[in-house]
Amino acid sequence: MKSVLDRNPSRPNAGSGLSARILRLVKSAPERQAIESGQVDAVIEPVTGNVFMLPDAQQALREDQARIRSLLALSSDWCWEQDENYRFVSHSGTAAGNSAPYDDGIIGKVLWDLPFDNMQEADWNAHQKQLEWRATFRDLELRCTDRAGEVRWVSISGEPTFDEQDQFEGYRGTMRDITLRKRSEASAQVLRERENTAERTRAERVPGNGAERKHQERLLGLAHKVAKGGSIANSLLAALPRKDYQNLVAGLEPVTVNYGEVLYEPGERIRHVYFPSDCIVSLLTTVEGHQALEVGLVGREGMVGVSLALGMDVSSVRALVQGTGTAMRMNAARFRKEFRKSVPLQGELYRFIHAKLAQARQTAACNRFHRVEARLARWLLMTRDRVRSDQFLLTHAFLADMLGVRRVGVSLAAGALQRRKLITYTRGKIGILDCKGLEAASCGCYEVIKDL
Repeated sequence: MKSVLDRNPSRPNAGSGLSARILRLVKSAPERQAIESGQVDAVIEPVTGNVFMLPDAQQALREDQARIRSLLALSSDWCWEQDENYRFVSHSGTAAGNSAPYDDGIIGKVLWDLPFDNMQEADWNAHQKQLEWRATFRDLELRCTDRAGEVRWVSISGEPTFDEQDQFEGYRGTMRDITLRKRSEASAQVLRERENTAERTRAERVPGNGAERKHQERLLGLAHKVAKGGSIANSLLAALPRKDYQNLVAGLEPVTVNYGEVLYEPGERIRHVYFPSDCIVSLLTTVEGHQALEVGLVGREGMVGVSLALGMDVSSVRALVQGTGTAMRMNAARFRKEFRKSVPLQGELYRFIHAKLAQARQTAACNRFHRVEARLARWLLMTRDRVRSDQFLLTHAFLADMLGVRRVGVSLAAGALQRRKLITYTRGKIGILDCKGLEAASCGCYEVIKDL
């Protein structure tokens, strides 16, 4: 935007002229001239902080959105839109004769009404929760049988849309045909299974060279790495004495967690604990089942599922993966057993829990007293410290939940940081350009939380 007026503005009419209210409240002649000459794209209502775009800017935004949609269409087979009840209201292919791999009559239906056969009820329930949270979803892979009797696969991605008053309108997105890729993967899997079968057959002919021996070799390899001082990605595990860590190794397994994945829901039994290596997990408290606010952030410095260390096997928060990466996972029963045996593990976890409680209190105070721009800078720095990268993916909607503000507040704060050349922010991709400058723009809460 060219500039933002923040002195006594109001919302303009939908037409080309200014509203009478703006003319009454904007007393300064230069400000009126700036609006009338097109130097201002939006105004801010000082009481509520709502931002309203002027007519010319609204038209420019619509044209820009149309251009972006046309560019997206070039990389997909179909484009689609849904209403606020997730029913399809439009669906079109990008090339003539590009038929969809399912029956006609998609308009008016929801995705789970279509004949995709690889999704169970629990899978659809999880997807519907994503939609209720207004989360962006990517590469949802679905399988069906087309009218010719052939198995087809599609990958669908979507993002929520909102009107000028920030009210939810529905979803829009793209769909790609990935049938050839899935067939290639299936063929490769068959070859791998044949090779594994042959290898198991050879191993059974050699005494002591079966699966049990391989498992022991893996554990000995990990233990040898620890004994030789090999690096451990998770700082909490790295702080343990070697003997205590070696005792944990047998129960740990590396897993990949993906952006948007929910590890726990409030009131849900904790079945595994996670020690992040290069992923980030946000801890959210929910209001009325869907509105969420971040109360904690866990990366390589700690563990997800600390309630087990306090004797509670039920989660009090939603644990949402914010950055795709890897973690070491242990089932709850094994963790409780190791926790009771290891005094050093108890000490490290109690210190970590104390730090998380202090962080939650500091975050609550920060959300109450500090400006959105400073809070955004603080949160970006916290994320950077955990992913060890100056670039990561975050949507407007996700940031709004993290900071407890409306999406328009995130847009204004991110825009201010961009104008100061501290960050770049394009379509959910954030890059930190000036870390020192961002620290200066952040509130003092960043240093407090960092010291914890």
